[in-house]
Amino acid sequence: MAGIKGTAIDSLVADVNRLVQEGHLRADELEAHLRPEDLEILGQKVLASLWYPLGTYERLTQLMLKVEGRGKIGYVVERGRKAAARLRGSGIYGQLARDRSKLGDRIGRIMVTLGPAIYQDTHWEFRFESPELATDFRIETHVPPAFPDLARYAAQGFIEYLSNLDRTSTVVVTSERASATLIVFRAKLRG
Repeated sequence: MAGIKGTAIDSLVADVNRLVQEGHLRADELEAHLRPEDLEILGQKVLASLWYPLGTYERLTQLMLKVEGRGKIGYVVERGRKAAARLRGSGIYGQLARDRSKLGDRIGRIMVTLGPAIYQDTHWEFRFESPELATDFRIETHVPPAFPDLARYAAQGFIEYLSNLDRTSTVVVTSERASATLIVFRAKLRG
């Protein structure tokens, strides 16, 4: 069963718990949207090194998308950007702190190692869209068929955040599910 690393689900669990504490989510709403195993995770400390079910990640994200994101996918992309910023600031993944001179080198090397470290049973491949443009690239990600699209949108935001580190121009990242087991992320320099 594919999973997601605790470092990637921790803030999601914290945010759902926050909404409950603030009174924006009631216990009956949680029970209506989540499974017993999800509720159990909400009551525990998330451990950074453990794998958690992608289904739990998807259901918690759907709940946050509904309650806080008002159903807008951009909310999930933004969560991915914030997750990248948090991980970079935490120092857990040293490769996020390093500065590389070429955008492609930096993102390619980080994502082909970090992607599988966050999403279990995935394989990430980096390619330049054109050899002469060291800014436009694609990342092909081979995933299990049950890999949630909400995780794809979060990864899109994550990659976009990293793509814009130490840059004066803006890099825009898009994603598509090319097949049940292939996700393609594309990065282009705006303008």
